Amino acid sequence: MKLSTSLIKFIAISFLITISNSFAQQKNVPVIISNDTLFYIRTGIGPFTAEQRVNEFSAKLKSIITNSENPDSIKTEEHPGYTNIIFNSRVLLSVTDADAEYSGKNRSDLARELISIIRQEVKSEIDQHSGKKLLLNGGITLGLFLLLLVLLWIFKKIFPYGYSFLEKLEGKIFRPFRLKNQEIISAENISAFFIFLLKGARLVLTLLLLYYFLTFSFSLFPWTRGINIKPIVGGIFSSVVLIIIAYVVIKSAFIFFNALSSRVESWKGSIIKSVKVKNLEVVSEERIIEQIKFAIKIFKFFIIVIISYFFVTILFSFFGFSRNWASVLVEYILQPLSSVLKSFISFLPNLFTIIVIIFVTRYVLKFIKLVFNAIGKETVLFPKFPSEWAEPTYKIARFLLLAFAAVVIFPYLPGSGSPAFQGISVFLGILFSIGSSSAIANMVAGVVLTYMRPFKFGDRVKIADTMGDVIEKTLLVTRVRTIKNVDVSIPNAMVLGSHIINFSSSAKDRGLILHTSVTIGYNVPWKKVNSLLLSAASETENILKEPAPFILQTGLDDSFVNYELNVYTDKPGIMAKIYSDLHQNIQDKFNEAGVEIMSPHYSAVRDGNAAAIPDEYLPKGYTPQPFRILPFGNMFKSKGNTSKDSEE
Repeated sequence: MKLSTSLIKFIAISFLITISNSFAQQKNVPVIISNDTLFYIRTGIGPFTAEQRVNEFSAKLKSIITNSENPDSIKTEEHPGYTNIIFNSRVLLSVTDADAEYSGKNRSDLARELISIIRQEVKSEIDQHSGKKLLLNGGITLGLFLLLLVLLWIFKKIFPYGYSFLEKLEGKIFRPFRLKNQEIISAENISAFFIFLLKGARLVLTLLLLYYFLTFSFSLFPWTRGINIKPIVGGIFSSVVLIIIAYVVIKSAFIFFNALSSRVESWKGSIIKSVKVKNLEVVSEERIIEQIKFAIKIFKFFIIVIISYFFVTILFSFFGFSRNWASVLVEYILQPLSSVLKSFISFLPNLFTIIVIIFVTRYVLKFIKLVFNAIGKETVLFPKFPSEWAEPTYKIARFLLLAFAAVVIFPYLPGSGSPAFQGISVFLGILFSIGSSSAIANMVAGVVLTYMRPFKFGDRVKIADTMGDVIEKTLLVTRVRTIKNVDVSIPNAMVLGSHIINFSSSAKDRGLILHTSVTIGYNVPWKKVNSLLLSAASETENILKEPAPFILQTGLDDSFVNYELNVYTDKPGIMAKIYSDLHQNIQDKFNEAGVEIMSPHYSAVRDGNAAAIPDEYLPKGYTPQPFRILPFGNMFKSKGNTSKDSEE
């Protein structure tokens, strides 16, 4: 009976072992205690995988170490098809024939070898937790820490001498780097570069010392041996070194590209020359240099982006928790780049078409600008096309040509046929048409005013109630500066809808007529008045002699005659001053002649009253004539008495 039971157990165990050998994961799973790998388990048993066997065994072994139990009690127990490693009646690990087969040893020999390894590790771990060992390791750690401080103090004292030594080499060993007498890198920059390298070496040495101190110190104590600090410290150290390298590379790239940009300036007139077609300069040297500098900036930007990208990906790979980020970042970058590259390749035929359209439009605009510049400078004359039409006509032609080019280019743009693109275009068009109605009206009025030619720059004009000089004309507004230096911006639609008085349009050819009026009593002969007015005009500056001033009598009023003096001037910009000077001279001439100007009107009784002129102009011995008053008695008589007295 016992034999049959043992046979059944053997068959069952063999069956389980066979199944486990067939289906278990065949991979090396390490048994790790305090960062020490004891051995590997490669197969599972029944439903238990290799990882589960390792985890269960590790937990039991750590319990023995924690309780400081004697490892000599660990022994083997043989069974058909497997050998148990037991400790105080507890099974720590079962060694199967599959384990022995993978190790290439006998099952019993493999079990005894594992027991030896386990006993040695347990004794070592228990010894590490002893007070004597902890004190010894603490002393070693303290000694290493003091040694680290001494080395850092030595670095602090020695390296500054190296910095000063490198500074003294400036101009002696470190000399400027030149290309064809053009200084590319100065001696100061070279010296600073080597000083920076020396500082980087100091930092690297400091980090190396810290790295070895921390890793060795953590390995001395049982509580910290389980912390795998090497990847963390190594990652930090590698990150610092990578940052230094990236900084040096980026700094060198900036120095190189800046030196290249300054070098391009020296190529002007030698390597870089303007592009001409039959004495017509198509592309100037300055323009070519600007384009080359722009290309250098674009290339520098891409170099910095590439360096930054590789810096971030390499930095992520230094740490376990961020190692997957690098691959994800690569995918995030490469996938859009590949799609953009494919779209760009498919877009190339349309791009070439757009480039040709832009190229043709650009040079047609240059030709049109050249023609209108010649018309504006009056080197090319058209009888019925004034020179002041050149600039606004060029702007209109440029706008129409650019609009035509945009319409032609639009179908070749990527996404131009999509509903979203078309919807946005329609929306922007409606928004522009609704919000810019007044602006469009002003632009149309500006175009109409341009070809109406009601005024030009510098003309003295009066628009509605604003009078001044035209200082600017645009498609939207006209700016007028008044005689008080106040700039008034008038919308072109308002200018077109108002009456415009131009004082300067005929001033140069025919002269502008300025007129003023005086009122003189009937007792003064008109010939004398005319003579005085003409004399005042002749002594006023900025009044033309030819055509000669003339006088009009514009009214015979109740008590005076209205004389209008008309004079010619070719300087309408100072008409206010001319009026002021003319009025002063009229007052002087009439006062000197003793002729009273009857303005403003007087309501006083004037019979016999004194003349209303300044005293210094009155003749010597002048006395005003007295009033003639009738006897007071006549004022109180009745009508009958009055007739009687009159008869008497």
